Amino acid sequence: MSKQPSKYDLILNAFITLLIEVGYQSATINKIAEKANVNPSTIFRKFKDKEGLLSAVIDRHLNDLAAIFDDALVVTGDIETDLINMSRTYQEFQEKHQEVVLIGLQESFRMPKVSHAVEEIPIRFRKILLQYFTEMRAQNKIKKSVDVEAAVMNVIWLNFGYFLTAIRYDNPELITDPEDFYEKQIRFFAKSLRP
Repeated sequence: MSKQPSKYDLILNAFITLLIEVGYQSATINKIAEKANVNPSTIFRKFKDKEGLLSAVIDRHLNDLAAIFDDALVVTGDIETDLINMSRTYQEFQEKHQEVVLIGLQESFRMPKVSHAVEEIPIRFRKILLQYFTEMRAQNKIKKSVDVEAAVMNVIWLNFGYFLTAIRYDNPELITDPEDFYEKQIRFFAKSLRP
């Protein structure tokens, strides 16, 4: 027998769904309450207001980010395998938390807190990649001539660009299957780093 989600989770999930479907401005307390099948007063009691809901979403996002990027990444020492696995983890995280990224892009000037939460993704990814590339260069698994900073930013830009394209466009001329992205883009880039 599965456990029923709490009202807190029902409200938060309804809010997240509406953020993706209609955006922050159009996600009213009444729409959230209707989608969560709760009374609007319940939302006010648990979250105070829409900004309280947004803060809860951001907190969840940052907690998940720490768990994934600080604890869940396993490296093998094989540059191709590791960059594909890191990219897969990044893409899965972004997909799971796309509402924060979308709101961060749409509302960054009016909501610096959201913008900061979105910036944390590439900042943490960058730290992991910098450490990884530095170790791989020390072990002679990538060329000594590789500019580590540039290589790190290329991996970040490849992944962020793919994520934005995947959530924004449906045109098959612009989007590719995730596995094709890992195999044709990330693997290709990783091979170029080998000595």
